[in-house]
Amino acid sequence: MVRFFGLLLLSAFLMALQPVEAQDDNSNNQFDVQTSNAGKIIRFVDADFSFSEISDIPDSSWIRRELPALWLSDEARKVQGGDLSVWARVRFDGTAFEKDSISIFTENNRERVSVSINGVDIFRNYADDRHSMLGWNHPYLIPVSNSLLKPGTNEIVIRAESGRNHSLGIGTIAVGSHNALASHFESQYFFRIDAPKTLNWTMLLLSVFVFIMWLGRRQEMELFWLSLTGISWFVRNYHFFAETIPIEPLLFQQITYYSIYFAVAVTLAFCAEFLKLRYRKIIIIIMLGIGVFLCLSRFFLINTNHTDIASNLMTVGLFGSFLLILAHHAWKGQSPESWLLLILLSLAALTGVHDIGRIPNVNWWTGAGFHFQPYIGFLLFLVFLLSLAGRFLSALSLVEETNVHLEKSVKEATDALAASQQAQRKMEVERALETERERLMREMHDGIGSSLVTALAVARQRKDPPSTITTLQRAIGDLKITVDSLAPIEGDVVTLLANLRHRMERELSQAGITSIWQVEECPPLDWMDAGHSLHLLRLLQEALSNVLQHADASSITLSCKSSMRQNKSGVLIGIVDDGIGFNPSDRSGSKGLGFMHQRAEILNGALTIENLVSGGTAVKLWLAQASVLQD
Repeated sequence: MVRFFGLLLLSAFLMALQPVEAQDDNSNNQFDVQTSNAGKIIRFVDADFSFSEISDIPDSSWIRRELPALWLSDEARKVQGGDLSVWARVRFDGTAFEKDSISIFTENNRERVSVSINGVDIFRNYADDRHSMLGWNHPYLIPVSNSLLKPGTNEIVIRAESGRNHSLGIGTIAVGSHNALASHFESQYFFRIDAPKTLNWTMLLLSVFVFIMWLGRRQEMELFWLSLTGISWFVRNYHFFAETIPIEPLLFQQITYYSIYFAVAVTLAFCAEFLKLRYRKIIIIIMLGIGVFLCLSRFFLINTNHTDIASNLMTVGLFGSFLLILAHHAWKGQSPESWLLLILLSLAALTGVHDIGRIPNVNWWTGAGFHFQPYIGFLLFLVFLLSLAGRFLSALSLVEETNVHLEKSVKEATDALAASQQAQRKMEVERALETERERLMREMHDGIGSSLVTALAVARQRKDPPSTITTLQRAIGDLKITVDSLAPIEGDVVTLLANLRHRMERELSQAGITSIWQVEECPPLDWMDAGHSLHLLRLLQEALSNVLQHADASSITLSCKSSMRQNKSGVLIGIVDDGIGFNPSDRSGSKGLGFMHQRAEILNGALTIENLVSGGTAVKLWLAQASVLQD
């Protein structure tokens, strides 16, 4: 009897450890709420997961578990035959944000990521299914249109996909006020992506420069090891800030994993050579041998869940063994350089432990929220470079020939730095233009838009003539369309048409006209910038205005599809009504039609306006996918 109850309790305990099947109802997920002056943020504690391989959102087989869930690859391989994929679903009450502009924030997803809300796809970090991505360290801030939100339960679905031999996981998910999330996103993006990218590319440039110096002074082995230090740390750190994989994914993954051992080995080799340690050649050979040993160790541990923690702790052990040698040298020689390198390598070992704790299958802590390794590699290289430069400057000041060489090196470094600064200034100008465009959009919306809305409210309160109110409403609509044209759409005509439909829907409805949406997925027009977007919107707005004013129509069809014309690919946009029609060749008294043709010429498009046999008018505009546009 005792054994029976013991088995019963053990079974109940094991059942409690199993993931809970999520109910297919509208029950919301667990979450933490943060409220500040910038707005409210909901951070989800758990989510519903599904390992379905279908391309559409699964209807069933959801399992609820905690977030983040970054180590799902083994579980996915058991049920999936090809590439790995996982769905994550969270639900929240849309009334919690009232009329705030909201966004979705997610990070640490592996690797290709797509996001939808209430069944509508709103984001993905890849161009097509053939592209392999590095999304694991990239935070994403995804604005959500208020038109997609429901007053009750809303559903966010995130799908993560990765290669067969890569890690698969879903990171943190949050939804909240755009202003509140944007501040956190900008901070994370800076420390995870922008800063490491800038520092490591600078390190690579300087490493190449140092290697060139070594080619001219082969006896200076410090230069050789320093250049290898910078190059090896760049190779190791590249996956932290890159988003696309430059080579075959599995090869890139293995290079990324194993490069850490060579980066550590050549770093310690530089220290030994720079400090002129006794038996330094033997020490260097031992360090490189340990690096090879760590590679072999990882190779044999590759099929266990403890691969990362074991191999990384052994790497920290390699640092520790060299620190003992360095501490002895510093204590015996009392060299400032020895103490500096001892402190620096100790810091590298501590930050290495911090980063090991953030590995998904280790998960000791979240730490600072980002990895220190991209910074430590650069810091090591920079301190090495500065120390080496100081030593060279002291020695080169004694020899005339060395002074000449130094002047040449300084000139080359200045030229390289000038080129780097020029490239950086170009980036700053591009960012300034983007910032100015956003400022103009904000000022137009908050300034002119606010004034027009106030004027409309006053006109309604004073019961001004309907023509006045209509004029103000149309002015507001025109302003919104202008603001829409400034928004970056990356040539997505479908998005542009959707914005126009949203702006004109109310006016069409008030006129008793039913709008029919027949828009297919079309390729982007890379040349469609803000200026050309405005020309296209104004042309289509004029066509819609003609229907409202003259057509006496009951319905209007807005269409868009891919189309070939004269062996050129492009898109065909159509506005068709069922009104009374008109004579398109008669432009007398109609400047609007003339303006439409002018805008079509600017867009290098083909505009046709014709009456339909069944009644009504068809306005069709063909735009080339790649075109030489007029100014």
